[in-house]
Amino acid sequence: MGSLRMTALIAVLATVPQLAEARVPAFVRQTGLVCNQCHMSWTTAPDFTFTGMKFRLNGYRTPWVSEKVEAGEEGAVNGQRLVLTLGSMMSWHVRGLLLGGSKPASDPATPEPSSGSPTTNLLSTAAMHYAGPIGEHVGIWNEFYMYGGGLGPTAANNGQGGNRNGYIGLSHFSVNLTTNSGGNIYGFKGDLLPASAAHAFMQMVTDPTPNHQLNTPGVVGGGSPYVYWSVWGFWADRVGLELGVEPGEDNLNFKKFNYRLESGYFLKNTDHSWIRLAYQIKAGNDMVPIVSSLRASNDGVRTLVPVDAIRGISATRASGLPLSSLDMGDAVRMQFGPGWGFIDHGPHSFVVGISQVIEHETYNDNSSAKMNAIGGEARYYYNRTYGVELDWNTYEKYSFTDANGVVHDMPSYPNYQIQLVYRMAMNFAWFVVFNNSQNLVLDQKWRQGRAWSINMQYLW
Repeated sequence: MGSLRMTALIAVLATVPQLAEARVPAFVRQTGLVCNQCHMSWTTAPDFTFTGMKFRLNGYRTPWVSEKVEAGEEGAVNGQRLVLTLGSMMSWHVRGLLLGGSKPASDPATPEPSSGSPTTNLLSTAAMHYAGPIGEHVGIWNEFYMYGGGLGPTAANNGQGGNRNGYIGLSHFSVNLTTNSGGNIYGFKGDLLPASAAHAFMQMVTDPTPNHQLNTPGVVGGGSPYVYWSVWGFWADRVGLELGVEPGEDNLNFKKFNYRLESGYFLKNTDHSWIRLAYQIKAGNDMVPIVSSLRASNDGVRTLVPVDAIRGISATRASGLPLSSLDMGDAVRMQFGPGWGFIDHGPHSFVVGISQVIEHETYNDNSSAKMNAIGGEARYYYNRTYGVELDWNTYEKYSFTDANGVVHDMPSYPNYQIQLVYRMAMNFAWFVVFNNSQNLVLDQKWRQGRAWSINMQYLW
């Protein structure tokens, strides 16, 4: 029974990648642009063209297009202006699992488990998006998820069995105030968002490199309290800079807080061909430790409590408890790398991104953690219909130094994922995923697991 539950869990999770924004049919209705103008692909999480990236920075709007009923002086920032979109701002997307199976990662000291029976789930996730411009300077994004049920009690859902309707939770909420001046974009926003590199400033391609830039651990149907305030500018279609502050990764109190800086420069800046260099850094003293995560307790209100993200961390501590944000000393997390892409060179479209991650942090019991990783993603599409997506990453270094000064390593394997896509329509796709899985354990290298799944996704 345990292996069957794990099979179901991994197969369903294989259809739920990092969440990402700005890929919904509502934007087609609002602007008259097709999906392909802003994305080469969207299955399962999107990449961006140069146009798509600018649309996002602009607060989900295309300046100077006729999508408004005007009252008052054009360009005025006051309550006399009325702007209406061409269509509804509401969109939905659904992911379903046709068939999937897995073999879980396992302790080498125990007998190797066998692969579980294949499983299916017509509704893995359903999400409602309400997004677009409100007036000429305000843009919003909302993302509510219904996570499919059918899972029995497992470690991943904190011993809480699934049900037919699953959980409903807010995944992402964003309010953007933007303006254009001389062709430059300036903005201010508040974000409530999940742990996803897809929400990074000037993001162009989903980055699979392990990182904790947006380390807001979530549980099925929920997540930690989190908000990120930032200001940004994008000048001459080349240079971008965002500066932000967050009260913490699991609280809204500014007693301690974190800073973030994200920047990028485009060597080439058209949809026909773009090359971008990017750098981001986060520093502060109110983060969820990289060796910890959060889970929902069984107290009736699903209070979030810290748990080990690396097996064995708590056993090294005098308290026997997981490290939490209350134990955080100082932390620095950096990520940087290049990206390149083009669309529609004849029937060919391609995008690739590579990044290096360097993270280190200290805790108030004199322990510390370090993590270096590298990874990348490449996507190729033929005629925007047939696609191949390859993800790869590996830890170059991942260690934890306990309070007694003993250094513990977290041995690991490289991670990979192969995804094959067939888009029957611009908003409907089948995709097959193959990937490995692993559990990180202090001073021990567990056997790898593996998973495969056949899925569908559509948007409307």
